[in-house]
Amino acid sequence: MDASRPRVITAARIITPSGDLTPGSVEIDGGRIVSVRAGVAPGADLSATDGVLAPGFIDLQINGAAGVDFLSHVTDVAVTRVRRYLASTGVTAFLPTLITSPSSHLERALRSWQRLMAQPGAPRILGIHLEGPYLNRQFKGAHPPRYLRAPDARHAAALLDAAPGAVRLVTLAPELPGAAGVIRVLRERGCIVAAGHTAATYEQAQAAFGAGVTLVTHLFNAMRPVHHRDPGIVIAALEHPQVDISLIADFIHVHPAMVRLAVQLKKERVALITDAIAAAGSSRRVTRLGTRTVRVTDVPRLPDGTIAGSVLSMDAALRHAVSVGVSLRDAVLMVSAIPARVLGRNDLGRIEAGKPADLVVLTREFRVRSVYTAGELTYGVA
Repeated sequence: MDASRPRVITAARIITPSGDLTPGSVEIDGGRIVSVRAGVAPGADLSATDGVLAPGFIDLQINGAAGVDFLSHVTDVAVTRVRRYLASTGVTAFLPTLITSPSSHLERALRSWQRLMAQPGAPRILGIHLEGPYLNRQFKGAHPPRYLRAPDARHAAALLDAAPGAVRLVTLAPELPGAAGVIRVLRERGCIVAAGHTAATYEQAQAAFGAGVTLVTHLFNAMRPVHHRDPGIVIAALEHPQVDISLIADFIHVHPAMVRLAVQLKKERVALITDAIAAAGSSRRVTRLGTRTVRVTDVPRLPDGTIAGSVLSMDAALRHAVSVGVSLRDAVLMVSAIPARVLGRNDLGRIEAGKPADLVVLTREFRVRSVYTAGELTYGVA
């Protein structure tokens, strides 16, 4: 599809910020949405009369895909393969996530992704998510303990300086000594700060939220568990009206009932993520996650059985959410508008006049039929 030529897409249902159009039509010109209106457009270029038109999906946390680990030397050919796979799952934008690793590996990967961010391509690369190295050893998950560090504001500033403007999101354990200084530096440099891999108590979590932490990374996983006399960061996050949470809805990381409960308590603040690794979209059962070897069984696991990311896709996460009673509209917003808002990108995740034409056409079974990024067909048939 030529993004420069005006086009019209009609669908049985279009999910817009103000409500759903059933049916509706969207006109695209120059890579942007020109108009959104109710009703079927005669002679539309694409007519999904039994489908759904949704905003493009945004993945805030993905460590690899299509056989490519994002901490490895990512070539142009490799990132093209990654992009093809992600587009097939409805993704139009993502944050490559770099886990705890040796400083030399991390800095090389930061510079590599900074270079890739500057190049045109779809899905869009919105910035880098640094998960670590300032994490709590008690809840390290698959992060190699030898490379974990105590929070240090000067070290954090040096990491950002390794690839100026590239880091958008950082996950850390806010209860660790020195974390407050790191949070301050990150906020001053325009980064979003998330709490994760953390032993934070309820009170420590509240203090962190007051200091500028606005997101909790993969709620329930790798953090202090809920106890009726020690509610911890999970309950603090679910209670706080301005704090967002991300969830890995593969039903292995988090039980379906817990997914449903989190959505019931915090519907407008839930962003679905994949936390996928190189094995996603690949037939490989043995792969890498940063410096570690991982084997895929029910999910990717280290040799000791520790879960090490997922092979989940964003479209599957949406279907899983719907399967536990989440409305389609809410599930779509959790993979599009809410992640966009978390990043402060009000230009993305919305089917609205003037916004980039990042769109996903879903079948009635919520499978990805076609994907457009900036009005250009990046997956499927026109």
